[in-house]
Amino acid sequence: MTQNQLHGRLPGVQVGRAVAALAVFYFHTHLALGNFDPARLHTWQFLADRGAAGVDLFFAISGFIVCYVSSAPGYTPFNFLAKRFFRIYPLNAVVTIVMVLLFSRSIGGPPHEIELERVLRSLLILPQKAPMNAVGWTLEYEVIFYLVSAILIPLGGVRLLLLWCVAAAAIGAEIDPQPPMIARFVHGHYANFAAGVFAYMMVSRLSPRWSFSLVLLAAAIGAYVYGLQLTPWMTPVACCLAVAGMALLPSAPRPVEWLGDISYGLYVWHWPLFMLSPWLARWLRLDTGSGEIWRWCLLLILVLVASASWIWFERPINRWAAGWLARRSKTAVVAGAASSDVRG
Repeated sequence: MTQNQLHGRLPGVQVGRAVAALAVFYFHTHLALGNFDPARLHTWQFLADRGAAGVDLFFAISGFIVCYVSSAPGYTPFNFLAKRFFRIYPLNAVVTIVMVLLFSRSIGGPPHEIELERVLRSLLILPQKAPMNAVGWTLEYEVIFYLVSAILIPLGGVRLLLLWCVAAAAIGAEIDPQPPMIARFVHGHYANFAAGVFAYMMVSRLSPRWSFSLVLLAAAIGAYVYGLQLTPWMTPVACCLAVAGMALLPSAPRPVEWLGDISYGLYVWHWPLFMLSPWLARWLRLDTGSGEIWRWCLLLILVLVASASWIWFERPINRWAAGWLARRSKTAVVAGAASSDVRG
């Protein structure tokens, strides 16, 4: 990639985020359809069985993005971590509070599941066995990966980060299972982060082209559909090829990009929505044969909720954080120049 391409918006990566979020949504829809007649559902069995791999794709995209951002002019570990903090923590806090309210009403679980330590760990995204929002365990991996990246990339670049991810995956595979505090640092999931880092190393030497992209995406699909029969380690290989292929997409339909923009909201909001689903179905007096329609109605509701979350909550916070960091950097430059003048 050229310098301009390297630091611009990558529409294909947004497509990848959309695909990952929708795959996880579909994988979990059975949780919302328990009151419906299973014989009347038209389940796409491939996604029902393998949709959890959306998490693997999310991890690989994070590996790619960390390296991509670190190559931008003006990158500093502090700015990187600050942006990640404001991107992840505020919405997680809101959803955690919603989950506390749902549990307090005995929706999705008995009231005794509300424990102060569990709530605090969920708000702070600290390792634990059962976050308030069940999908929050993935955020724990993301946070640890960001912290490690901010330390290792300035020391040894993306190659050192790749080495650490591979080592963490290998060690984790040998000592599995581990308690959460250890697992978040060494686990097979780091093979997917490594896949994203390696995808960046591939893409940084190529230019966006449909031919490159489609070949890599076809190889990714083949590796995932057929490779898992050989070894489960084909999932990181497929993720690597997929992320590289999507990063090289010259363009993507704006509606799909939008789903990528709101993908974090799609991911964290779908679990509380599924907890509310049985109550909503009873309130609406839905027929037990309408489960398939209800599945797609839930997706529409989720898109609306995630869109509202992005427009009125996430995006304003991100913009404020970007402005604050820009002002902070400008102040630091002015202070540095003044100090140089004094010494001169």
